[in-house]
Amino acid sequence: MTPVARWSTASSQDPQAGVRVVSPAPRAAWREVLHADPTALPSQTPQWTDWLCRTRGYRDASRLYEFSGGRRLLLPLLARGTAGALSEESMPHGAGYGGPLVAGGRPTPEEARAILDDLGRRPVVRASLAPAPLSAATWTRAAPPGAVAVPYLAHVLDLEGGWDSVWADRFRPRIRRDVRKAEKQGLDVRTGSDSGVLEAYAELSRRSVERWARQRRQPLWLVRRVEQRRDRVGRLASAIADLGPMVRPWTAWLDGEPVAVNVVLRFGNQAYGWLSVMDKQMAQRTQAGALLLSLAIEDSCGAGARWFQLGESDPGSGVAAFKERFGGVPVPWSAVHLERLPVTAAGRRLRTLANRVAATVPARMDGGER
Repeated sequence: MTPVARWSTASSQDPQAGVRVVSPAPRAAWREVLHADPTALPSQTPQWTDWLCRTRGYRDASRLYEFSGGRRLLLPLLARGTAGALSEESMPHGAGYGGPLVAGGRPTPEEARAILDDLGRRPVVRASLAPAPLSAATWTRAAPPGAVAVPYLAHVLDLEGGWDSVWADRFRPRIRRDVRKAEKQGLDVRTGSDSGVLEAYAELSRRSVERWARQRRQPLWLVRRVEQRRDRVGRLASAIADLGPMVRPWTAWLDGEPVAVNVVLRFGNQAYGWLSVMDKQMAQRTQAGALLLSLAIEDSCGAGARWFQLGESDPGSGVAAFKERFGGVPVPWSAVHLERLPVTAAGRRLRTLANRVAATVPARMDGGER
């Protein structure tokens, strides 16, 4: 565990709410509450926070809430900003789900309001809460006036009954056919950190970047530069090294060529589909993507997971339809942003402008490389 000595432990007492807050949260208390919450996610573990701090420049701002009745809730929280903290998020976009951990998995409405009130008083431009989709309604209802609700659509697969029930009752017939087809393609399927996952992920990411540049009519050199700065391969390598068995990679190869990669995070009762990349043409021909996801779900069932989080999709998209064929139930949910400045609205305008600019870029600005 990486120490956070640059942050002094601070305590505060809110006499109105009767809540004592300790930040950063003591790790012993974090682990205790984590293991008492049956809905705890991989992204709510202290290991995940430590890893994000090491690899993405965040600071641990986690908060332990001790209520007067003896209840304790623990909020994983990440701060970012050079001149003080510009934002505190649980969790940042692209870093998994956050929200408080609580023994039994369910906060009371009063506890939810107290935590959101505390976040609203933080001296930051924006404090945000992005809990797991199945628990998000509690936090949306407790949000104070003026909070910004940011809507998403997630898909969640119920693993109750184990693999046999999931395969027979929740997978749609088309997916069962696709998986059976994939099993006949001569694919070399591997799992674990020695599965060649980094080699496969790097090569398939390169192919995907070239495909995205063509589809979006963007300069290939620019798309490559953006991807290089993200360093997804390096982050995956460090996650495998730092997070150990929490990371479950699956790869599919055909005649020595990588076809698809699927990486799942798992902790306790929860599995989370984290990363996936594939060679689109080869994956469509072999159904390797369907096979890897099916194997990851079966593996999670065998490990005793109760839920498989399939992540966010655009409503009505092909990705959403793909998840629903696996039995993923669409769950509309909202993140809660508490802002001193209209950061969310400004971000939306910038994304809209960027999309408009991208649509006007000539297809051959990359020098003709296709």
